[in-house]
Amino acid sequence: MLLASATTLLARPRLLDLDIRVVLSKSGDARITETRTMNIDSEGTECYIVIGNLNGSELRDFGVSDETGRAYENLGSWDIDRSRDYKTNKCGIVPKHDGYELCWGLGESGSRTYTTSYTITQLVKGYSDADGFNYMFVAQGMSPQPEHVRLTVETADTTRLVAENTGIWGFRYRGDINLVDGAIVAESSEPFENRSAMIVMCRFNKGLFAPADVRDSSFEDVKT
Repeated sequence: MLLASATTLLARPRLLDLDIRVVLSKSGDARITETRTMNIDSEGTECYIVIGNLNGSELRDFGVSDETGRAYENLGSWDIDRSRDYKTNKCGIVPKHDGYELCWGLGESGSRTYTTSYTITQLVKGYSDADGFNYMFVAQGMSPQPEHVRLTVETADTTRLVAENTGIWGFRYRGDINLVDGAIVAESSEPFENRSAMIVMCRFNKGLFAPADVRDSSFEDVKT
């Protein structure tokens, strides 16, 4: 599993909907945009996404905006101990021993929409028999647990992901995964529980991508 991503909130809000859009470049980089529709109360100071097990990939270009269209000020280094007022309309990164925490301030209570975006380089790996990835887009134990998740994976160019060139597998959630209009769509059918996660594994025919990270192993090894 290349990466693990989770959102933790220092309060007891509701995460009504989590929409994740992944755009894959020819070299295998992934531009990930996550939109959270939430109800926020008066407790807590911040949200954060945990990213770990990078396995040769790098995190770049983190940004946050909200339902007003305001782009949050990126402080770079983030102090988790600052007040809610201080963190309002700001974001930043906490380095961890195996990855990062991508953080932003809660701001006002009520119905809120937060949009986070970042790039994970070399998500798609090159293997001897195919190219692909195995990635946990929604990690087990995230808090609050999402009531609904929809994930879309598509290419940055005109390449269509169809049954003839793409294999897909989804794990650890109740719902389905399909190829729809040239893209991969995974969607939950029930609210997430304590043991829920959303893991997606994809296999691409050679030639769809030109991955910068090429491994000596096969994709069949990844599957097993």
